[in-house]
Amino acid sequence: MTQLLGIAPAFAVRDLNAMCDFYEKLLGLQATYRTGVYAVLRNGSVQLHLYPQRDGMNAGQGCAYVFVEGVDDVYAKAQQIAKVVHPLKDQEYGLRDFLMQDPEGNRVGVAQRL
Repeated sequence: MTQLLGIAPAFAVRDLNAMCDFYEKLLGLQATYRTGVYAVLRNGSVQLHLYPQRDGMNAGQGCAYVFVEGVDDVYAKAQQIAKVVHPLKDQEYGLRDFLMQDPEGNRVGVAQRL
């Protein structure tokens, strides 16, 4: 049986530099690999890959869900630099989470287990 070791969402973006800066501010993701056409951002075992629009992939159509410790702190940052789609709330399914949209339209859910 295949064992999965991780997953890394990849978002097409219009402005690679601005989006790298955005995710560094919001989630503390640091570029571990970066060229003019690709970036791998990482915080611990969590990765996000960013690349310019190409191959039929348009900016603003990505979606991901991130689990964190300190969701209230991330939410406070998101209110300042992103569009909050669903506010922070304790959910019946055992998470405290919110949904936001980054400056290019990608949607990211951020959650902490209750």
